[in-house]
Amino acid sequence: MALSRSLSWLLCLVAVIGSSLVAGHVFTAPNALHLFQPNRVELQPDSDFAVSVNLTSLQRHGEFCEISVTSAKPNKNDFVALYLTSDDVTATTPIKYQFLNYDPAYLSSGRSKLVFQLLNMRENFVLHAFTGGPDHPTLVASSTPITNTIANVPTQGRLALTNDEASVRVSWTTGKVEQPQLQYGVSETNYTVVPPTATPYTRAQMCGAPANTIGWRDPGILYTAVMTNLAPNTHVVYRYGDAATDTFSPWRSLRTRPQTGDAFNMIAFGDLGQHVIDHSLQQEDMPASRNTTDGIIGELADKSLLFHNGDISYARGYESQWEEFHDQIEPIATTLPYMTAIGNHERDWPNTTSAMHGTDSGGECGVAYETRFLMPTPTLDDVWYSFDFGVMHLVVISTEHNFSVGSPQYEFVKKDLDQVNRKNTPWLVFAGHRPFYIDSTANSTYDADQPVAKAQRDTFEDMLYEHQVDMIWGAHHHSYQRSCPVYRGKCGDTSDGYAGPVVVNLGMAGAGNSQNLEPNPSKMWQVLDDTHHGYMRFAFTSTEVRGEYIRGDDLQAHDSFSLSK
Repeated sequence: MALSRSLSWLLCLVAVIGSSLVAGHVFTAPNALHLFQPNRVELQPDSDFAVSVNLTSLQRHGEFCEISVTSAKPNKNDFVALYLTSDDVTATTPIKYQFLNYDPAYLSSGRSKLVFQLLNMRENFVLHAFTGGPDHPTLVASSTPITNTIANVPTQGRLALTNDEASVRVSWTTGKVEQPQLQYGVSETNYTVVPPTATPYTRAQMCGAPANTIGWRDPGILYTAVMTNLAPNTHVVYRYGDAATDTFSPWRSLRTRPQTGDAFNMIAFGDLGQHVIDHSLQQEDMPASRNTTDGIIGELADKSLLFHNGDISYARGYESQWEEFHDQIEPIATTLPYMTAIGNHERDWPNTTSAMHGTDSGGECGVAYETRFLMPTPTLDDVWYSFDFGVMHLVVISTEHNFSVGSPQYEFVKKDLDQVNRKNTPWLVFAGHRPFYIDSTANSTYDADQPVAKAQRDTFEDMLYEHQVDMIWGAHHHSYQRSCPVYRGKCGDTSDGYAGPVVVNLGMAGAGNSQNLEPNPSKMWQVLDDTHHGYMRFAFTSTEVRGEYIRGDDLQAHDSFSLSK
């Protein structure tokens, strides 16, 4: 069977049976790796099983591998899983897996054909066949290894702004190389060379399981370098890789930051997650996220900036999920500065500096996120910052750290707002992952939607009103919500000028909808959508900002609003 034909077969099969129902196995997408029990793996080779693959080597990042499994005694609990050859299967979850009866012919014929996508994880791969299901897995057969011939090819490229308006940070991941470097300039033959800094992290830095146990894999060498002395509103080409072997990324193009006071267009959203196109079972699978990223990729040409307001990959302690996430966003993150806020699924862990003491980060406690997404923050783990961009000044807080009056974060925000030059940046936006106002019934625990929203308002609302903040961007609740100009829970009178900030909650990018709206919503809410996904377009000029909510299912605007000065 040709590879393209098998992929078409796989996609058609998904359309017929759905992504969560697999011949009697029903999974909620976030739990597939969590269900896997490596400590129960038994090694019992069985000659009644055989595993073969159509690849002997990985030649290209993202290549598809066709897997064939035969069994003389097929069972609905049989499955095949992808590992690195260095993995201890009794101590590590698979990268991905799928039940053999995903091929509907398996139970009757004993033959299953599946397709997995292989990303460059800098090591060799192997496929293992198991019986017994993920809770009592018995390894019965293995494929020959797939040699990774591209281990040192750089992946996971991403851009970010720095504190210097004439600079842009470039980060990427690779294996061990001899002469890593960033090249950038006005053309592919006229460029500057910058040696990067390696920014690794280790298992020992993780705070708990699964991040430091069954979910851990070596993340590779994370490099970062900065392009400097960039003129505003110009195009720069750049690439990164290893000069010793001439192994580089493709040349990419970046439009530099607009000059302070200039108009620009941008994208914003929160709670994205990821969706794997081979429909294998992994820790998180959020199909709507792929509609979001595909839609954004289609309109990058006139955009200059992206802001992802927390809950980034939902890896939650499974390192391989960061690989999948970066692959999904790379076309975007290598074109626009990909600015982020930290969310609960990146940071929260008990007995750490997080103000929220849940286990939402899966033991990562911010380390993986902060190393991968280097924002212009004061110090490591002080993940609040601000920047000017054209006619906008954006203040980004961490709702996962102490933000009470007198805290370092509070003092940062107070000082920053006092210093904003509204002549240069007339539009002032305040952002944090958890919402400032929210239509939600979640009110039962200290870290639920309403208590955290109230705590933010108690700390910041009067300050934001005094400084005439124009918009507040939240997320966390997986819905789209937009308010009137609001202050102390009531819509303000715009006839007298400033009436309060408009709250826009952006948590609709990919994670499953939070369908717990109040039965009688407050009059402050202009739009509430808890059944769809999408992203926001913003167009900023010196006198107007226009926002559009783009739904991912049809890429049409389903809400639009404008603010004027």
